[in-house]
Amino acid sequence: MILETLLIYSCLISAFITFGLGVYVYAKNPGTKTSIIFLAAMATATYWAIGEFFIWQSTSYEGVLFWLRISAFWPILAVFAAHFILAFTRNPLSERRNMPSLLAILYLPAFIFSLLGSFSDTLYTVVSDGARWVYQPQLSGPYYIASVLFVILVMIWAVYLIASAWFRAPQGNVRRQYRLVCAGFFSAIGFGIISGVLLPLLGITAPNFIFIGISIFSLCITVAIVRYGLFTLNPETAGPDIIATMPDGLLLVDTDGRIISANTASEEIFEVADGSLPGKNIRIILPEEICATIQEHEEQGERIRDLEAHPENIRGKAISIAASRVYSPDGEQAGCVLIIRDITERKAAETALRVANEKVNWLTRLTRHDIANQVTALSGYLELLKKEDNPEKKERYLSQASLTVDTIISHLDFSREYQEIGAYDPGWQPLLLLIAQALEDIRAEKITISQQIDPVGIYADRLFVKVIYNLLENAIRHGDTIKTITISTNKQDDGSLQITIEDDGCGIPENEKELIFRYGYGKNTGFGLAFAKDIASVTGITLIENGEAGRGARFVLTVPEQGWMEAKDLTHFG
Repeated sequence: MILETLLIYSCLISAFITFGLGVYVYAKNPGTKTSIIFLAAMATATYWAIGEFFIWQSTSYEGVLFWLRISAFWPILAVFAAHFILAFTRNPLSERRNMPSLLAILYLPAFIFSLLGSFSDTLYTVVSDGARWVYQPQLSGPYYIASVLFVILVMIWAVYLIASAWFRAPQGNVRRQYRLVCAGFFSAIGFGIISGVLLPLLGITAPNFIFIGISIFSLCITVAIVRYGLFTLNPETAGPDIIATMPDGLLLVDTDGRIISANTASEEIFEVADGSLPGKNIRIILPEEICATIQEHEEQGERIRDLEAHPENIRGKAISIAASRVYSPDGEQAGCVLIIRDITERKAAETALRVANEKVNWLTRLTRHDIANQVTALSGYLELLKKEDNPEKKERYLSQASLTVDTIISHLDFSREYQEIGAYDPGWQPLLLLIAQALEDIRAEKITISQQIDPVGIYADRLFVKVIYNLLENAIRHGDTIKTITISTNKQDDGSLQITIEDDGCGIPENEKELIFRYGYGKNTGFGLAFAKDIASVTGITLIENGEAGRGARFVLTVPEQGWMEAKDLTHFG
């Protein structure tokens, strides 16, 4: 009788302990996934414990049945406990993207068993033992056996996860945390098996022993919090979360070059599936010469702060690598840690700035030389005007002087536009929109312009619309017999993208195909095509002409692999 009373009040004590512990943990780290799930598990344990206490306080059949049905959601506690372990050990199944699988595997069966217990007698029934009303499991039916097996399997799985994490963890507070959580789970499972399996098989009816195990579990958690920083945000316990969410990639590599751990950012940089990097050799994702350099510095005990690499397997991205040795607890070299940063856009901006500086320097020399020549010519015509009395000659000299002034103005206008190349960082731009903007300023009433454009964005200088405009304007101005212009895109086997603008005009003679891209060459200002080629080159886009003389011009812009991307709408370029 005394033992029974102690067991009954252990339910009430367990309820107070679990509720207080759950609220305390949540208050320390409100909003975190682990603390929310832990609070849910503790609240469910409290709910179950209170129900069990009132079952044994009831003296009527109706009272016992009422509280038995109320507390029938005990399978949910096992599921919450397993979910807590998944989150605590950072198992991929606990990630939000895997929630549908978790609901189907754990929560749905537990919910079904809970409903059976609440609305039927298939799990438990209320009987009289001669002195009082008590509940007994339906051992003869399949549902109780199934529910017990489900809970036992879930708990065994949870213990396996926490035990595996315990054995894998390095020496320190984290390892001690895992050990205490594992001990607490063993206690809860052991006492649960006594009440859920052993006592029913022996025909003994008694208050549920599991609440003793839950109290021991709570004690283990409390010790882990107080002594070893469980649920506390500090460098040692929060390190894995910081690593997982840091924007730079992190790879932990052993002395044989095998990847031990990789965070989400590294998987995004190397464009691989989640969780697929651990176990692979680092040489699969990094060039051999880079791996050799890292190994050389590692052997000499030197750190690498900014090693640039261009792995071919990640669409031509540029990455910066920092590396440093890591040591085991006993001081032996255990491998190295690599910090990977995607510097593709930074390198493109640096290239654009360098090209722009080179072009501006060239422009300064060109403009000074050309304008000086034109000013000399203008001065000559003005001198002739002073000395000439013949009205016809004066008119001719004045006309030439006016044309010279127009040429000077053209040079100045061009230099104003040219100096804007590289003045702003290049950016991603939708090709369809660029073509539409260029066509707004094109006068081609009798020419058909056909578009066969894929929805893509290109990484280019902000003046790239002038490239499209100049190529179209050049075709219309010099095509003579031109009737049709076709603009198309074509993806190449090497990953690049070709943008082709071709016409059915007179074409360009073979001996002029290179000359047309030189400044000053041509029938008009001599700036258009050279200007277009320089704008394109800012981000590594090349421009050539490979049409056939007599059958039409064909200008081809080749965008490097890393300089374009597929985009279904303009929202990619907000």
